[in-house]
Amino acid sequence: MNEAHETKALYDKYASEYEEKTQDYIEKYIKEDFDLFLQNLKGKKILDLGSGPGRDSIRFKQKGFHPVCIDISKAMVDLCESKELEAYEMDMENLDFEDASFDGIWAYTSLLHLPKSKIKNVLKKIYNILKTEGIFYLGMKAGNSEGFEENKRYPNHKRYFSLYSKEEIEKLLTDFEILHFSKVEINSEHIYINFLCRKKQ
Repeated sequence: MNEAHETKALYDKYASEYEEKTQDYIEKYIKEDFDLFLQNLKGKKILDLGSGPGRDSIRFKQKGFHPVCIDISKAMVDLCESKELEAYEMDMENLDFEDASFDGIWAYTSLLHLPKSKIKNVLKKIYNILKTEGIFYLGMKAGNSEGFEENKRYPNHKRYFSLYSKEEIEKLLTDFEILHFSKVEINSEHIYINFLCRKKQ
């Protein structure tokens, strides 16, 4: 079973439901982190990596930034385009951008869909496509498991999740300076660990 294919199929089918369920997430849980991310940027161009329906990028655009959305799900990309966002159907394992293309990269609960064996390569590409002193925001789910999960909200479909400890993530972020850490505890099964980072030279 291919983890990217299964995750894409779920998001293609439930894009609108996902959008409705998560539309107030920033204001409820990570408003401080969102503001800090923007305050630390040296320029305007942001890659929204695993953008979903464009929930975060529409906010970036409203604040005068230039977001570029990518998502593996065509349905999610269509929702971004309906908001007049620049959006591309793209696999985060194959980021098709030139080096030093972005002032910031926003990856909120997207890299958690990668198997742990693949995340280092993606983080290296993120490092490369960030400009000098570029800002990287990473949101992951806390835990110590890896594999497919089913959610009763999305019947007959599974998503791949890799859950990490704070220490595991810190070891992966050796090319970045961690500027800020936060934790979101929605309930015992949904704890998110978030890292605001700057690219090291």
